[in-house]
Amino acid sequence: MTETNRRWLHSITGFTIAGKILFANCAIVAVGAFSGTWITQQYEQEPVFLMGAIFFTGGLLLCLPINYLAAKVALAPLDKLADTMKEVQQENNLYAAVELDGQADPQIRMLSSSFNTMLQWIRDDRDTIEKLSLIDPLTDVGNTRALHNGLEAEIARIQRYGQDFPTFFSLLIIDLDNFKMLNDTFGHLSGDTVLRDMAELLKTCLRKTDTTLAALKHYRFGGDEFVIIAPHTSRDGARILAERLDCIIARHRFLTRDGIPISETSLGPLRASIGYASYPEETTSADELLSLADKRMYAVKENRKRKRLVSPPRPGDYNLRLGRSPNP
Repeated sequence: MTETNRRWLHSITGFTIAGKILFANCAIVAVGAFSGTWITQQYEQEPVFLMGAIFFTGGLLLCLPINYLAAKVALAPLDKLADTMKEVQQENNLYAAVELDGQADPQIRMLSSSFNTMLQWIRDDRDTIEKLSLIDPLTDVGNTRALHNGLEAEIARIQRYGQDFPTFFSLLIIDLDNFKMLNDTFGHLSGDTVLRDMAELLKTCLRKTDTTLAALKHYRFGGDEFVIIAPHTSRDGARILAERLDCIIARHRFLTRDGIPISETSLGPLRASIGYASYPEETTSADELLSLADKRMYAVKENRKRKRLVSPPRPGDYNLRLGRSPNP
């Protein structure tokens, strides 16, 4: 077959399923008619005319199974597409994909490609929405939902591997002192500036000095409270971490929205009260872990108010203030 004939044949049959089936029908009918005519011309007897008619009719009848087979072959890619769509609908499997060979009809290949592209868009949009649902828009750290997911993941890790070797983690709650006074004095926009600065400080300060703490996970717990999940950190390790954070926060240069250092205003240096708790050393419940750390944080805050502590913290300061209360 010459290139011209190949292109002509493709122009007739290559673009639609209906064209292929129609071409097969025409070919079979033509063969049947040609056979009947040829026999009639060769044998000019009446019984032979009947034989020609039989051949012609047989050719037409052959169209039925040939049509079925042609349709089955031509529509097989559509069956794959339908099965994939059913899988996406029933199993919510957005990673399904239609894979067709090069022999499939061009229109079906285009339809399948569009379907795969649509699934990719849906996956991308879902991942974006999922990420946004776990991020606090103001500080760009994890929100409360992300915090609970992180706690569940850490507890599941301990329950899975804790039987083979001892493992634990700690949780720290950080609450900015006098934050309401800061908002009342400089406005909520300055408060937002401080919260963003605080989140960035928590994300970067410890990683610059201690690479072993790179696994720390930071969350905003609402208002002016932040939470840190510290994997593989015992209660004593959490106490040391709280002391370090207290020193870093007390010495950090927080600014208002207008760039005024807060430490140089009537508020003085911005401080934070920090509570901590360890799992499973002290509790085996995520809610109790949060509650225990929260109680310790408020114990630090109340103790600081009584002593009117305004000087920078010293090593061991948290050990002295917390001791073994409220839960040994």
